[in-house]
Amino acid sequence: MFNLAFDNFNDILYMQGHGIYVWSVYLIGILMIATSFLIANKRIKAIQKKIKISNAPS
Repeated sequence: MFNLAFDNFNDILYMQGHGIYVWSVYLIGILMIATSFLIANKRIKAIQKKIKISNAPS
C-alpha cells in the first residue's frame, strides 16, 4: 500500500549521509522564522506603547 523511502527512524535522520545538511537547513529556517516573529512582536509592542503614551490625557 505505502512505498516509504525509509525503513526506520535512523534512516530518516541519516539520509544516506545527507541528513546533517538537510536537518541543519530545516533548523536554520525554523530559527529564522521564529526570530522574525519575535522581532515583529517586539516592534508591535513598542509601537503600541508609543500610541498609548501619545493618547494619554495630559
